Amino acid sequence: MAATKSTRSSGKLLRGMLPALLSAFAANAAAQEYPARLVRIVVPFAAGGSTDIIARLVAQKLTPLMGQNFLVENRLGATGTIAGAIVAKSAPDGYTLIMHSSSSYMAGFFYSKLPYDGPRAFTPVIRCVISGLYLVSAASLPIRNVKELVALATRRPGEVTFGTVGMGSIAHLAAEMFSAAAGVKTVPVAYKGAAPTLIALASGEVGFSVLNLLDPQPFVKQGKVRSLAVTSAKRSAALPDVPTLMESGIKVEAYLFTGLFAPAGTPAAVVNRLNAEISRALSEPQTMAWVVNNVGGEFAPHTPAQFAEFLTGDVAGWQKVVAHTGLKFD
Repeated sequence: MAATKSTRSSGKLLRGMLPALLSAFAANAAAQEYPARLVRIVVPFAAGGSTDIIARLVAQKLTPLMGQNFLVENRLGATGTIAGAIVAKSAPDGYTLIMHSSSSYMAGFFYSKLPYDGPRAFTPVIRCVISGLYLVSAASLPIRNVKELVALATRRPGEVTFGTVGMGSIAHLAAEMFSAAAGVKTVPVAYKGAAPTLIALASGEVGFSVLNLLDPQPFVKQGKVRSLAVTSAKRSAALPDVPTLMESGIKVEAYLFTGLFAPAGTPAAVVNRLNAEISRALSEPQTMAWVVNNVGGEFAPHTPAQFAEFLTGDVAGWQKVVAHTGLKFD
């Protein structure tokens, strides 16, 4: 009996769908057996920093949970874009991941000459830590709080300096955001990292700075640096006695995040499994307390889609700051 027109059409439709079905089946099968070998987590910064600490915590937790070794590999340089290029060009199979900080992730949006497409290179997996930043001043600066810092900078436009851990870093942009919101003109002075910035603050070489939450604490306790405010909407669990900029009358809300990403195109099943296992590990009460005390940040469970939504808003906010300041990135 001859095949009807309807039967022939159905056959063509099935043949057309077959490659997609086989591809989906293969991806699902690969995800079920993932990981079958060692997984690399590339960190764009040197060992010992907050991003590295979080990457090692995640690797330590995932190794027993997922039955394979998770190895941290530090590939620093060029504001994280060297590590970004390595991971962006890796196979999208979940075996090469990157632990981005806000600064290294944003570099993909700000720098024009990159060997990868920053906005499209990575699939968000999970935001491991989020925190505000810390506004501090030199003890020698004749101010005691945010209001007095603004008054001083208003009286002396273009004279009050602030130290930054690097031009274009999130800490630098947060300081620019503060100055813009306060309506004052301040001058950035770039240093190579938090340690030299804090030394410059302690010596009075610069007037103020915005830094990672816990970095200034030893200097604050020694009275060499003065605590002013945090940039989050609410007070930090790590520094409950420090007011927010909002409380101080400055409408600024800025965050620093550390998050895990996979190369674009990584199967959703692999991404979802990593998200679920890391959420399980970081939600342990002891681990959450350790993160607050050692990194100054917090973790809240969320999906990869929710992380992607957060990133969209975060990128847009920092792009506005860059546009306002006129900063150029090469």
